[in-house]
Amino acid sequence: MNVILFITTILMGVFVKDEPKVEVVRSLFYVAAENKSAAEKFSKALSNVDQNSSPVLLCYKGVAQMIQAKHVFSPFSKLERFRRGKTLIEESISRDPNDVELRFLRFSIQSNLPGFLGYDKQISRDKTKLINGYRDIKDAELRKCVLDFLTASKYCTAEELKKIAK
Repeated sequence: MNVILFITTILMGVFVKDEPKVEVVRSLFYVAAENKSAAEKFSKALSNVDQNSSPVLLCYKGVAQMIQAKHVFSPFSKLERFRRGKTLIEESISRDPNDVELRFLRFSIQSNLPGFLGYDKQISRDKTKLINGYRDIKDAELRKCVLDFLTASKYCTAEELKKIAK
């Protein structure tokens, strides 16, 4: 009987993914752009995330790919990571188009990418979603991050920022 229990425990460990908590990933995201070490830690935390994961974790994995692109030397590697990240971000948003956090992640990425990559078509739409959905964000740290990012963004007008502050 103990042998069966032992084998079952081992097999469960093999087949059950150990996905990170969104709160942990979120806090790693906030510092990931600062340096290569933080970006690697962020990416490593998402290593078990795949197509079967939640849209929010999948989106963070896409963001991690794009941040990693910043730290590789080869232009081909940079472009490949950018493309993989974009695919994951877009897939996550297609799975949950009303999630404000996903829109924030895409908005923050698109706001910081060079224009020649052509990945900036949804900035206006995402900004509108963020402004209209800001009050619905339940996580206080995420809400503060969104507000700080929108305030610092060149894409928000003073009138739009007043709407959020109300």
